[in-house]
Amino acid sequence: MSEKETETDLVLRVQDGDLSAFEELLHLHGSRLRAFVAMKLPIPHLIDEIAHETFVFAHRRIHDFEAGTDFGKWLRAIAFNLVRKETLRHKRLSNNREKFLEHYLLEESRTSEVTPESPVIIHLEECLRKLPDQQRKLLEHKYKLSESSREMAEAFQQSEAWVRTTLCRVRTALRKCIESRMEAQPDYF
Repeated sequence: MSEKETETDLVLRVQDGDLSAFEELLHLHGSRLRAFVAMKLPIPHLIDEIAHETFVFAHRRIHDFEAGTDFGKWLRAIAFNLVRKETLRHKRLSNNREKFLEHYLLEESRTSEVTPESPVIIHLEECLRKLPDQQRKLLEHKYKLSESSREMAEAFQQSEAWVRTTLCRVRTALRKCIESRMEAQPDYF
């Protein structure tokens, strides 16, 4: 970018098909955009990926951008939407894993093939022993007594939101614990 050339000039050149002008915009905004993404989603391997996707999207949609407005702000809005999309995707995957683990354990417990020596059951029992008493009791109310969130909230003198949040955290902790133990002993399967 020459001294007299502005960001608006670069955008207009890109809109006219000049790829080198887009490279200059990348150079101008790359580090600030990566810093923005890192603040929103501090996962190292995703920072460059989201920044890259942002620039690809911006290049494809450059004709939608109004030259003369803040290009950096437009990039940050694109990045924010991509971060939100990634966060929701990760949350869905995490929820699906938890549901799968819960379903798997229930199915395992119903089949005659499951024994107390089953690797998943052994790991689950080890992981359950590591939980604080209150969390183990909460799981007992949920899975042994089949209580609703309202009933558990009354029993623990907490809100229903606390019950749901705590159960989610406990299931996540159990899943991670079991997965790490299974990875440490892959010869079970």
